[in-house]
Amino acid sequence: MPKVIDIMKYRKLALLCLFISIPISMINILIGSTWLAILGASLFVIFLAISLTLWKCPQCKRRLPLRFDHDTDVEDVYRCPYCETKFLSGKIID
Repeated sequence: MPKVIDIMKYRKLALLCLFISIPISMINILIGSTWLAILGASLFVIFLAISLTLWKCPQCKRRLPLRFDHDTDVEDVYRCPYCETKFLSGKIID
């Protein structure tokens, strides 16, 4: 199994930023704090930056879909929809 960059680790970090930014933004709507607005927006920008730059297939280098499926996206083997390469934790699985 060839060793590649562990994009699943970055995917988890990106999703964590997304899922934290949403409640912070909702709380900001109720409270109206500038700091919460900046924090929520910053976390969302981090999610977008990681997803658009690092969430790529290690084999064909095409950007993977941004949609999130809880059952198959985080802890399971991920399959590239373009080249059908399977990978998990920084390893390409044959």
